[in-house]
Amino acid sequence: MRTKQLPHVSAALYGMPWSILPQSHAELGLLYRSYIRGELQPIESNPAAIESNPTAIAPSGWVSSGISYEADHSHGIAILHLSGIITKRAPDLMCGPQLIDLSKVDALLDEVANDDSITTLISDVSTPGGMIIGLEETAERIREISATKRTICYTDYQCCSAGIHFAYGHDEFYSAKSAIIGSIGTYCAGLDDSRAWEMEGLELILAKSGNLKAMGHPGKQWTPEEREWLQEQADSAGQEFRDWVTSRRPGVKDETMQGQWFKAAAIPELVDGYYRDLPALLADLMAPV
Repeated sequence: MRTKQLPHVSAALYGMPWSILPQSHAELGLLYRSYIRGELQPIESNPAAIESNPTAIAPSGWVSSGISYEADHSHGIAILHLSGIITKRAPDLMCGPQLIDLSKVDALLDEVANDDSITTLISDVSTPGGMIIGLEETAERIREISATKRTICYTDYQCCSAGIHFAYGHDEFYSAKSAIIGSIGTYCAGLDDSRAWEMEGLELILAKSGNLKAMGHPGKQWTPEEREWLQEQADSAGQEFRDWVTSRRPGVKDETMQGQWFKAAAIPELVDGYYRDLPALLADLMAPV
């Protein structure tokens, strides 16, 4: 992770709304804190050195993009393969999970929109969710494509939180019966490390203007006013998410949108049907009418 990206990552993790499985967000936090504590150190890029130090990361080991694209022009089908945590304009990281960068997805969607030979867009998704930034605009792009092309989202593994928001930009959403879907909800996670600073004999001297300025600053204790503001952000983003879901799936009940996730076969109101895998879906699409 480049040092200049640390504020970017910290602000994203602990100051912005997320729609993601909590376990995945916690893993990102552990990874970030391990790096800033110096527990992940770049070493020479050779297999023997890496094998002897499992916490090391090679200088060339940048996080891979969880995005690939293929087009079958003979059948008019474009497939976006999307795997990882949803984000937008992600910084360069030297370790961590695959990322679905919505700025890159948007560019591919524009390519699909401008290709007259493509009549069907399929998004093949596997994600625990991610940040909410960019979701609205990407869903809008997919809705524009839906005016002239068939749009389908599919998962055979996991489509949760922000993944559901993305999926419902499409006209159709299918899954494998055993796939995990749902986790409809939003939260903000703030990190209060003021006690840790105090135990280390550190004291933050902070001059600021504005009651909410410097909220979440390292070493600063969160005030009741700041906690209330953070809750308001989560409530607002969560309501927008639920409104989006019910606008696309009117049959989904409020009790289904409380942050829990489901085996897809147990919650048919969230999907339009089931396919064992992507080839089965493609075979159905290409079958003679």
